[in-house]
Amino acid sequence: MQSSQVPRTIETDVVVIGGGSAGVHAALKVQAEGLRVLQVVKGFLGRSGASIFAGNLQLQKTKDPVEEEKFMGIRARYGSSYLNDPDYIKRACRFTEDVFFPEMERRGLYIRRDEQGELVTSSDRKAGNVWAPNQGFSGTMIMEVLRKDALVRKVPLLQESMVTSLLVTAGQVVGVTALDIVRGEFFVIRAKAVIVATGPGNYLATRSTATREQCGNGFAMAYRAGAQMQDLEMQWFHASDIAAPKSWMRLHIYPNPMPVTEKSVRLYGTDREMFFHLGMHPQVKQPYYLQLRYLYNEVKKGNARWHGGYYGGYTHIEPEIMENYSYQSQFFKHLGIDINKDLVELGITWHLTFGGIRTDTHTMASSLAGLYAPGGVGSHGVGSITYVGYDGTVAAEQACERSRRMALPPLPEEQVRSEQQRLHGHLKLKGQAGLLPAQVKKSIREIMSEKMGYVKNESRMASALDDLAEVRERILPRMGLGSVSRTWNYDWVDALDVEDMLDVCELTIRASMQRKESRGYFFREDYPFIDNKNWLKHTVATRVGTDIRFAFTPAAQKFAPENETDDFLTADY
Repeated sequence: MQSSQVPRTIETDVVVIGGGSAGVHAALKVQAEGLRVLQVVKGFLGRSGASIFAGNLQLQKTKDPVEEEKFMGIRARYGSSYLNDPDYIKRACRFTEDVFFPEMERRGLYIRRDEQGELVTSSDRKAGNVWAPNQGFSGTMIMEVLRKDALVRKVPLLQESMVTSLLVTAGQVVGVTALDIVRGEFFVIRAKAVIVATGPGNYLATRSTATREQCGNGFAMAYRAGAQMQDLEMQWFHASDIAAPKSWMRLHIYPNPMPVTEKSVRLYGTDREMFFHLGMHPQVKQPYYLQLRYLYNEVKKGNARWHGGYYGGYTHIEPEIMENYSYQSQFFKHLGIDINKDLVELGITWHLTFGGIRTDTHTMASSLAGLYAPGGVGSHGVGSITYVGYDGTVAAEQACERSRRMALPPLPEEQVRSEQQRLHGHLKLKGQAGLLPAQVKKSIREIMSEKMGYVKNESRMASALDDLAEVRERILPRMGLGSVSRTWNYDWVDALDVEDMLDVCELTIRASMQRKESRGYFFREDYPFIDNKNWLKHTVATRVGTDIRFAFTPAAQKFAPENETDDFLTADY
């Protein structure tokens, strides 16, 4: 079904895509600077996406240069295997302490403090986690406070509206196209600057912590527009999420130290013998990838499966700590689990993407003029929700500076018409032998789960590319909708997601094939070594026509040991 109707055009200075911490911080900042802003959210403001799952707020307790440098070295080694920029982490940490916490408490957020008024942390060291108010509930509380602030300040907002493409003229982004999901209207937003803040969480595998809205749309739009993409092979998996029922897969058994203690979750194999606890690596405060390495060995021994057959628990932690400080304890009661006495069967879950749209960490600017990518959709590695707030603030400052010195650029009318035709081309009914878009999404997720999970190798990745090619060539032409109504038609939205998922999944696989080593959350059985000599660098991908061009740039890392090559499964990071 085609449409020749001229789409409605909205004009603004800055358009913000996304309703998480980065997006809301950006929109509030633009409005505070006195410029016009429009925030567009695929789901609901503050109630979908990755930010609501943030359990911890990271805190660096010192600005002493020696202690700060020590902390940055530890963070670089254990937090990103030397791919993050330590100077960016330092700036984000200072924003967290100097701006984020005071601003959030001023807005009315309750952050857990002790009787002396000091922030409750997981330890008394120079860095730790704090909570608002309980572990596992921080993101929900923060986003509720930010959502209300944005509504009270009347930030112009479009919810249940899906941005479908970036409009580019002469190498600069000049606006976006979008679909009003409720009304079924295709429209255009003309802007001087675009802030993409769609987050890092992508529902690209059968088990995922992402919400239904997150299908890599921000990545796909930027990639198709010609923006450079970086380190998409770096995928973060959880080792300690609930195995069953599947609807509970987002319920996380936190591996980080619990509040007011150094104790954390312990992992047990099928034989109920413990194979991992945090005391084995005391400097590591976020041991997610270490859990996966130990779990890999248990799976190889037949003492665990990737999606069950191993267990986690807090049975060694005082019940009053769990009752007073853990928000999630209440949910286990609904499953008939006493978290103080019972072990819980676990499975791995695809969590976040460390890479994304390649950005300058000082400005959040992408390789396309006028496009900014704060937060998890950017390339500087996933931080806490506080870092994401820093990113959104910086992106807004840069977008405002750009907007003040330029007029609204003209729209590329041919791009608009082409995108309108693409969207309306999906308004076709499913044939008798056809598939609904949701069924195609399920097939893509199964391919990625089976062949692009935590353990990778060349043959499985090549097979995954073949499978995705078959989806494009044989399944996509059979895909159709259950209804061609334009009003509130989520089959239509799913069809658009399918195209984005195919692009992002293919790009992820090809980036993974480029990296000939293992590092952090990235593990290749055929290259089981950390290779700082040859691979302390970023993979940078750019779309050229219908092909992908890869380049490699050194990581901005001053702490990494030179020429270090270690066995990935036994190295101390």
